[in-house]
Amino acid sequence: MSTDSASIPALHAQLFARTMKGEQFPTKKPLISHYCSTATLEAILKNEQIWFSNPLLMNDLEELRFGMQVGRERIRGHTGLSQTFGSGERYEAFKNHLEHLFDGFAREGAFDVYIACFAEHTAGDRDGLLSMWRGYGANGSGACIVFDTRTLNEIPESPLFIGKVAYADRATRIGWADEILDVFCELVARNHWTDDDLKFLAGALFERILMLALYTKHQGFHEEREWRLVYMKHRDTTGLLTRMLDYHIGPRGTEPKLKFEIKPLHGVTDSSTFLDELVHSIILGPTAAADIHRLSVQRMLQKIGRGALVPKVVSSTIPFRST
Repeated sequence: MSTDSASIPALHAQLFARTMKGEQFPTKKPLISHYCSTATLEAILKNEQIWFSNPLLMNDLEELRFGMQVGRERIRGHTGLSQTFGSGERYEAFKNHLEHLFDGFAREGAFDVYIACFAEHTAGDRDGLLSMWRGYGANGSGACIVFDTRTLNEIPESPLFIGKVAYADRATRIGWADEILDVFCELVARNHWTDDDLKFLAGALFERILMLALYTKHQGFHEEREWRLVYMKHRDTTGLLTRMLDYHIGPRGTEPKLKFEIKPLHGVTDSSTFLDELVHSIILGPTAAADIHRLSVQRMLQKIGRGALVPKVVSSTIPFRST
């Protein structure tokens, strides 16, 4: 008999719940900050957009690649999977479905994965992190936009996923992949599955490995305390955000972008998603001309119709002078 239609979604949910690291949204709703240049600050606020980037073009050379490669290798060598699926034919069919998913993602799927990166922000911090100013905030001359996620509500069907990045060394991250496979085998063994279910089971495992790849990083990046918003086109089955898929021509040539509109979007974000309410504060970088910089940015906010944000602008007091 065919498996109950709710069993695979339930397995999918349990697999995530048991293997995700740390508190996740919406259990935790932190302040999150985005460090950028002042020009990018103006563009975000004026156009009500945040541009998501492809992870393969980010500064972490292992981004996405490490998790997908390790996941595939551990799947191929995991004896529990072959034991769980019983007959050789069923295991081969399941494995073929997985290989097809990995191959398709490598050919096309990875192109339309997009990430917006944020740093968890400590309440009461009016200075920001010096390492982040140096790395992402125009070496101190930029801005840090702090967003309050307490105003957001989870939309289960949304193609956007918000989560906290976990940091560890190589061996630990490989262990996390093995843990996912062990839990998956345990959950699969609890029910009877038909041959028709095998491709959906493969899809559930593939999605969990993909999220492992997207939400884990080398421990050397731990200072960033990263939270990220992720969009994957293959999960946007009704095309809610496909019109926002775009491009940008910059110093590295032409790059794919998701130009995400910050506003209420049915099926994506809830009715409380308005920029002025989401912005908790705007911290300006630690420059020598802090007062002039602050007054200039406040004038900019008035000119672009974001006067409500003027009282939220502060200047970092870190005694840093860029060279």
